[in-house]
Amino acid sequence: MSSKRNFVINILETEMIADINRILRKYADITLQSSSYVYFNAQPANPGDVVQDITFFILKSDDKKSAEEKLDILIDELNQLNTDYAIRDEDSGKMIVYVEFVGAIDIKFDNMKIIKEGTYEKIDELKSYKTEFGLCKGYKPSFRPVESQSIEDKEIKPESIYLFCHSQEDLMKLKEMLYEKILEIDTGLEVEFRQFTGEDPKFKTKMSHIMDSLL
Repeated sequence: MSSKRNFVINILETEMIADINRILRKYADITLQSSSYVYFNAQPANPGDVVQDITFFILKSDDKKSAEEKLDILIDELNQLNTDYAIRDEDSGKMIVYVEFVGAIDIKFDNMKIIKEGTYEKIDELKSYKTEFGLCKGYKPSFRPVESQSIEDKEIKPESIYLFCHSQEDLMKLKEMLYEKILEIDTGLEVEFRQFTGEDPKFKTKMSHIMDSLL
């Protein structure tokens, strides 16, 4: 009985996208290239800052055992690149390798009257922040109000920073580090944390919708 399994890989270091996709094509059929902000959040991003760092692929084989063997060979070759990545089994929702814990911090401006000069630059720096506990990714939104001008009565969408970690403990540590750094930028900023898991029904619904669009 033939086996076909759907996967998605999140490539955490953008300079490695071409190398990883080259390896994927040796073992699988690539069905779609997309981006983290579409995968994790529907918030519009500045097109100039969006990279195709998500790849959907299908692994085909003659049976379940050979499918597992093919996946193991693929992962072994990817690991030789010595780069950060995460593979999710779209059928089960399970994280297969490396980064199992993903969260997001939303930075909100609801209680602020103005955005201080330099705020955006400091937030953007956190969107590529790396530590021993994990690393962060993020994109500039498609619209930002001008700094140092009144934002009262304006609806401003949150800025999102995504956190990728090896353990729940590391995720919580990285979250706390980001909280502190965000409040150092401006104590008027609000922060809200979200965690993505395969058990999250909203997460499953979003993934199901994306996969349906491929079929």
